[in-house]
Amino acid sequence: MATASDAELCDIAAILGMHTLMSNQQYYEALASSTIANKQGLNSVIQCTRYKPIPDEKPNPTDVKDTLEKIRNNHPDLVEVNLNNIRNIPTHTLKAYAEALRLNTVVQQLSIVGTRSNDTVAYALADMLRVNTTLKSLNVESNFITGAGILALVESLQFNKTLLELKIDNQSQQLGNKVEMEIASMLERNSTLLKLGYHFTQPGPWLRSSNAMMSNSEIARVIRSNSDGSVTLTLSVPELEKAFKKKFKSKSKSNVTEKA
Repeated sequence: MATASDAELCDIAAILGMHTLMSNQQYYEALASSTIANKQGLNSVIQCTRYKPIPDEKPNPTDVKDTLEKIRNNHPDLVEVNLNNIRNIPTHTLKAYAEALRLNTVVQQLSIVGTRSNDTVAYALADMLRVNTTLKSLNVESNFITGAGILALVESLQFNKTLLELKIDNQSQQLGNKVEMEIASMLERNSTLLKLGYHFTQPGPWLRSSNAMMSNSEIARVIRSNSDGSVTLTLSVPELEKAFKKKFKSKSKSNVTEKA
């Protein structure tokens, strides 16, 4: 075996029934012949797909200290704060970000994905949302926030009328059915949130949350309609017939009964 060629190894593999190491033609030729039938050896077998290497993401260039100072100074050009995947940010620094955003009137998007944030950070962000009137999007996905921290964030939305998007998915541990039900209940008491980034594991809270988001979207549409001067009218069938000067046919219950 140590001195066997690839062709001989291929024939031995066929005799032993290891057909996955060769093509069908090689397999049957090896079984039907008493001599070495395979002249190409194992090199003729279909090779596995070679995937192109994907380079790693470039490190986040955000200067944590400089960005924090800009938030505190209400820098007019700082509309979006992206701290994604910066894993060496101390907890007290993330809390300082939340504290600085309490009175900030410029920043509209805050993303701290993959920053190892925990419940302490979540509580600080929840306190911030109760008073902030500018932030429209908050992303805390892929962190170590438990159900208690998530509930604190969602509960703060009852006091916030400007946040439109909240992403809380992919935490280190599942939230559980009880937490999901509480999230759905809290969302039903909010009238401004339009997008929730979370994959519910139970159909009940998912349906309730979806209905809440749809209701909020409808409220936002009505507000936009009123702001641009447009008017939404609801007309009865007689009013429609009068407006279009034609009769609309409809099946009455009596007709259905007679046909039956």
